[in-house]
Amino acid sequence: MTAAASAARSVRALVSRLLPPTRPQRALAGSVFAVTIGGGMMFSSSLYLTRIVGMSAGTVGAGLTVGAAVGLLAGPVAGHAADRLGPRAVHIGTLLLGALATAGFVLVRSFWSLALVSLLVTLVGTAAAASRAPMVRALAGDRLTWFLSYQRAVTNVGVMAGVLIASVAIQLDSGPVYVALILVGSATFLVAAAVLTRVPYVAPLPPTDTGRRWVAFADRPYLAVTLINGGVSLHLAIPAFALPLWIADHTTLPRATITGFMLLNGILVVALQVRVSRGVVDPPAAARRMAWAGVALLGSLAMMGAMPEVSLWPALALLVTATVVYTFGELWHAAASFELAFGLAQPYAQGQYAGAFGLGQGAANAASPAVLAATCLTHGFVGWAGLGVLLLLLTLLTGPAVRFAERTRARVSSTVPSATPVTATAAVTPLAPPG
Repeated sequence: MTAAASAARSVRALVSRLLPPTRPQRALAGSVFAVTIGGGMMFSSSLYLTRIVGMSAGTVGAGLTVGAAVGLLAGPVAGHAADRLGPRAVHIGTLLLGALATAGFVLVRSFWSLALVSLLVTLVGTAAAASRAPMVRALAGDRLTWFLSYQRAVTNVGVMAGVLIASVAIQLDSGPVYVALILVGSATFLVAAAVLTRVPYVAPLPPTDTGRRWVAFADRPYLAVTLINGGVSLHLAIPAFALPLWIADHTTLPRATITGFMLLNGILVVALQVRVSRGVVDPPAAARRMAWAGVALLGSLAMMGAMPEVSLWPALALLVTATVVYTFGELWHAAASFELAFGLAQPYAQGQYAGAFGLGQGAANAASPAVLAATCLTHGFVGWAGLGVLLLLLTLLTGPAVRFAERTRARVSSTVPSATPVTATAAVTPLAPPG
């Protein structure tokens, strides 16, 4: 065997290890990768609106917030449609609408047009996540948390690639370049839809005879877990919002360390998300991992809050240590939330449950800038540490909420026999092409 052939074989073996084991899983992950590159590229859209269109930062922020808040409501509706009509067709439809909605940023000239475009983009985002959930359950088999963790790692790679592309446009800082970037980002939705056609047909699952259409919103234990997870999700705005402002305005650290934090956090997420998710195989394991996340988040936030109290080099050491500890908290939280969102959902309404779960996270995304500003950025170390204590307490509530949910499911399974045939295993079977 020649050296070139040996090298090619080694490369193929490496690629094979990095990719999911089945072609359908690879196609779904490839679709996610394509659309998240576009999401990273849209990082520059706010600069386009302020520097080129001439809108104020306050107007842009308000328009994005109003649209996003209303758009959250699409998740449960799209998830329900995916359950009843088949997830692949619904998900492809959301991606096609996503291409149009994203391209709409080039037409924005006022607050209301921005709010409308933001509403459409958020509708597409929440609908896409909810409609993808039944496909994930069908394709992942008994490795659900692993496959979700793999998708999260792929998402981070895609976003980082998109941000790097957007950074080029930011340096050029011209209207035509920003417009071209937005349109290319819009086109990634079309690429994602095309890749998704390679995913086998996943048949809709028949509902059980529960007498309720919106079963997820009648499932109080699941909603309790959703609210707890939403509260914990407040920390997700720390890397992009609170910490950069904290470093720039309150510490002796140079602003370049903001980029260093983002890169280190992103690299650790990509490298460790799948590995860290091992062992999260059921809701009780997820609850334990959520508690680990709370401890890590408390420790990292306390270190971040202490950075202004020390000189440059100790502050840099605190930042590096806090970044690593925070990232493990983020990874443990992500792995736990994957399992809770799917493991506690009724399989016959997976899309609807995913949409409901997404409401908690979406509400946290909308509220987190205000919460972080009122705590961390206003009250310094006390605010950072106080938020960390709150997050720890929320994670500790996950265990009792999960036990409550599992007791409820035991009662339901004994009183609703029609739900018995619809299991996670059964959900994997309808992968034949449409007749």
